[in-house]
Order: sequence, then C-alpha cells, then structure tokens
Amino acid sequence: MTMSWLNLTEQQSQLSYPGTAAPSAPLLIPLAALSLIRVQGEEAGSFLQNLLTNDVNALQINQSQLSGFCNPKGRLLTVFQLIRREGDYLLLLPNDLAASIAQRLTMFKLRSKVDITIADDLHAFGLIHIDSDMDSEKPWQGGQTDDGLQLRQPGDIIRHLVVADATQCQRLADYLNKGWQLAAEAYWQLLDIEAGLPMVFADSKEAFTPQQLNLELVGGVSFKKGCYPGQEVVARLHYLGSPSRRMFLGTIQSTQLPAINAVVTDASGEILGHVVQAQFMKSGSILCQLSMKLAGLETTALLDGNEVQSLTALVEESTEN
Repeated sequence: MTMSWLNLTEQQSQLSYPGTAAPSAPLLIPLAALSLIRVQGEEAGSFLQNLLTNDVNALQINQSQLSGFCNPKGRLLTVFQLIRREGDYLLLLPNDLAASIAQRLTMFKLRSKVDITIADDLHAFGLIHIDSDMDSEKPWQGGQTDDGLQLRQPGDIIRHLVVADATQCQRLADYLNKGWQLAAEAYWQLLDIEAGLPMVFADSKEAFTPQQLNLELVGGVSFKKGCYPGQEVVARLHYLGSPSRRMFLGTIQSTQLPAINAVVTDASGEILGHVVQAQFMKSGSILCQLSMKLAGLETTALLDGNEVQSLTALVEESTEN
C-alpha cells in the first residue's frame, strides 16, 4: 500500500509519547502541527527583507535561517524558519498562526510583485539520524533530493527538516520499509526546546520581544540590515540597554503540560516570567522554555504550583554588538 501524508499522520496519532528508551533506529516524524507559507514573485526577497528580523539577502538557495516578524512595538507576531528554494521562500510556523501571518504579510504587499499563499501542497517532516558520519554538516544548510529539500537542524542529535510534496511524501513513507520508525511529533518539539529554538504560538503572539526569547543569540536577528517593523525598539535595546528578561530552560514534575504563555511566579505570586513552550522528556519530567526576569532568578520559581528545577541559561551572551 502506498502511504500518503494523511495515512502517515493518522498512524502517527496512535503512537504513545514519551517512550522509555532512546531511539534504536532512525526516526521519521511528520510535522503536522506546522504549516508552510509560500512567498514567491520577482520581488519576494526584497519584500521579506523589509519585514523580517534576519538578513534575508544573506540567505542562499537551499538554506534556511531563523527569523521573526514583529509589530511596530518590537513584539513578535511569530518566529519561524525561513527557507529559500529555487523559486520561492517558505515560512515554517505553527498551524494556529499560519492564516493570520499570511494575512498580515499581505497587508504590506501594496504594489510589490509577490504572491503570498499557504502552501497546502507541501508538508514538513523531521528525520532523526543515528549516523555519526553526517556530523560534519552545518546547521541550516541543505540540498534538494528526490525525497524533498533536506535542511540540517541545530542540536546535539543529527536531524534534518524535510519539505516534501505529495510524491515525495510517499517516498518518505517508504522509509518505514527500510528500517526507519515513525515517531511522535512531540519528540521533534523537545529537540527544538533543547536546542534553544524559540517558538511563538497564537496564545503568545505579541507577548515577547526578540531578546526575551534569545532570538538574536541563536542567529535570528541581524543588526546590520535595514529597517523592518519594530526595528528601532529591537536595536535600541541591543545597543543602548540590556534585556531584563531572557529565555531559560527549566524542568517541572507534572503529568500535564503547562499552557503556552502560562505565568511563572514566586511564592508570593509575583510574576517572574512566562512559558514559551514545553514538552515531556523520556524521564516523564517536563522540559520548559521560560522567558524569565533576570532579577527573579535567585528565588524559587513556581509553574502551575510545581517548583521549577534546574533553571539554566540556554546560550552564553556575546559581548560584541
């Protein structure tokens, strides 16, 4: 039987997560919670360059970069992986934001020669490898294959994002006949969390500045490009001040994932921060990305009544501008 995207995601929905052991085989992960927005046309590059936090002009064909789209106050409407292909650009972002972000981008179109659509003909997959020979690849770099555009992702585990059309989805499904295993999408999200890659969802839209999610520390903001919505606010904080909040990793012991943008408090109820995203680990604990006030890091933090443990910085800050 030839398996389609729908067949794969239906089969995936029956999987239990988290598992109790590390993967013993390479994993195929349909990323059904993510959508792709396609921006194409002769002015697509310059159009995006004027709107996004990262330097779109530096992006080569078959490469991707982390980027953001802000409101005029410098608050993030979305964070996404921007992918450049031969004839278009793709924005990979959560399903619950795709329609509103496509609409927002269209507001800026004016007379620009661009077309903005949700790419329903394309799907995203995660591939988790166990082959150490691939370790020399650089994150965000990739290439077009018969199975789709494959892009190496950051993190300690060798993994690739794949963008595939319907025919390529069927080719990827055939991996399951070659020793690969189907895995839950939550595992891919856990790896993103561990790698320090932030995400914005509908419930956290306009809740964070780029600095509050460490976006510039993980290569998602360029301070050398031209203006974009919110650029003055983001640049002022970078050059004239220092962030009062940063994103950290922490764990809690709970049987229920905290809500996106849930409040982190101290024992008196004072707000210390908010949940960026969270996912179960193999141990059963929950790993959380938390945007936290630096001034509150020395006190006990509580999330849904559970103490936040092992609160650690995700990346070291650079002293260079």
